[in-house]
Amino acid sequence: MPNMSYCRFENTANDMQDCLNAIEDREVNDLSDYELRALKDFLELGQAIVDNEDEIQRIIDEHNDE
Repeated sequence: MPNMSYCRFENTANDMQDCLNAIEDREVNDLSDYELRALKDFLELGQAIVDNEDEIQRIIDEHNDE
């Protein structure tokens, strides 16, 4: 099976945008307990991304210099 890590961030960014669209469009009325837990995880991951903003920017800048 091929390694799909080359599109990890692209696929994840697309999925995150889909989730944000659902939140913005208020498509959140009928969430199951499972989905509510996942929404909480989504929020925590968003905070972790913000907490790592400097490192993420460093990686982006490093690759733009190549």
